[in-house]
This record gives sequence, structure tokens and C-alpha cells, in this order.
Amino acid sequence: MSDAIDSTRLTLLLNELRLPALKQIWSSFAERSDKEGWPAARLIMALAEHELAERDRRRIERHLGKARLLPGKTLENFDFDAVPMVSKAQVAALCAGDGWLRHGANLILMGPPGGGKSHLSSAIGLGLLEKGWRVLFARTSDLVQRLQVARRELALEAAISRLDRFDLVILDDFAYVTKDQAETSVLFELISARYERRSLLITANQPFGEWGKVFPDPAMTLAAVDRLVHHSTIFELNVESYRRRTALQRKQEGPGRPASFATPRNVSRTRRDKPAAE
Repeated sequence: MSDAIDSTRLTLLLNELRLPALKQIWSSFAERSDKEGWPAARLIMALAEHELAERDRRRIERHLGKARLLPGKTLENFDFDAVPMVSKAQVAALCAGDGWLRHGANLILMGPPGGGKSHLSSAIGLGLLEKGWRVLFARTSDLVQRLQVARRELALEAAISRLDRFDLVILDDFAYVTKDQAETSVLFELISARYERRSLLITANQPFGEWGKVFPDPAMTLAAVDRLVHHSTIFELNVESYRRRTALQRKQEGPGRPASFATPRNVSRTRRDKPAAE
């Protein structure tokens, strides 16, 4: 009876201390400790390590739900052989985040459609998220539309401030923003607000010289490019479209042959059954 009372009391104490993982596993750890004769310090260490590991797992789950990363896009299934100008070691170093996110530096992926920019940007975002950084992935046009709504409601400053909770905002398909004064002005305000404070990762199909199609004012174009490249790492993925390569491969191999793995070279449907992004 005393054991049952002690167990109940311990459960209540762990609830009060907000240690849900320990509440679930303390009895099995205690049983193993008794059986194997662990010192008390070893038992406490094992319980503490388990609680911290569970906290990390729950945190990643929460942040992953808010990040809106492309499903199934990881560094493990990205075909670095197809983009030899991108160093796998350099990308792995970027996924630590310490060397650039702490200083509000940027990352820019440029190249024609189908080179794997969206895949790589989302995979980098996932790598950073697993290291504890907060990330948001957004189509540039979608985010701009949301900021426009905020401006009409006189809440643009608050909306941009809320984005500060993310260490990295990924703006995918940057050059697809409609050339409209209202849209490009909120985009410029976002770039200016995060300059040297919070990082941006941008994927763009057009080189900087073509960004006049995004910003109607040449002075705004120059100012935006200046802020983005001042502290940035730039990758140019000038490779043939993987969609075209896949189509040619299917033609050679015959119809109906399933993809063997998901990479820019050979992409299958994701678990959400969405078309593979670039």
C-alpha cells in the first residue's frame, strides 16, 4: 500500500514540476536500477537525459509544424552529384547555423527552374530546425499577399515583427512576385526589417540583373540587392532541369516505371501527394 501511495505522490510531484517524460518512465527506470544495482547518481542522470531528449523531440515537432517545409525534402535524398557546383560539406556546415544565423546573414540560391533550389532550401531549413533554430518556409508570393493584407489592416509592422520569431525565413520563387507597387513595397520592407538582424534564404530563377522585373523602382531594386548580398552566401545551381532529365529517362526506360528514390534527379510523389517542388 505504501508503494502505491508513494507512486501516486511521485506522479503528482512530477506533474507539478512539469516533467511529463519522467512521469511516464520513472517506474521502469527505477525497476532496472534496482535489478542492476545502479548508483543513485546514475539513475538521476538517466532520468534527466531522458527528460531532456523528450523535450527536444517535442520542441522539434512543434517547430516543424510551424515551419511549413516541403515534405520529404532532406539533404540525404538531395542529389549533390547533379549540382557539382554546390559543396555538400559547405551545406552541412551551413546547417549548423552558428556562423551566419547569429549575425543575420543571408543565403541565396540562384539558377534556372528545375535545378533543385526549393529542395535544397527546404532541406537546409530542416537541418537547421533539427539543430534548434526556428525556420519558416514560404512561397514569396504567398507571404507577400499576407503582408499586403496586414498593411490594409494597418498591422504591417506587427506582422513583420512576428516573423522575428523565426531565425530564418525562406522565400521560395523570389522572382515570381507580380510587378506591383504595393506587393514589392511590402517585400522591400520585409528585407529592410530583417537586414543584419534576422536571416533570409532566397531562391530565385533570375540573376540580380533581372530583378528590375520584381521591383519597379530601379533605386528600390539596387537597395534590395545591396541589403541581401551584403552578408550572404550565394550558390548558383546552373544545371539542367531535373524534370527534363526525368522525362528523358522515363522515355528511355519506358512508361510506368516508378522512381527509386526522391532526389532532384529522380523525384517521386511526397506523402502529401503534392507535385515535387523544384
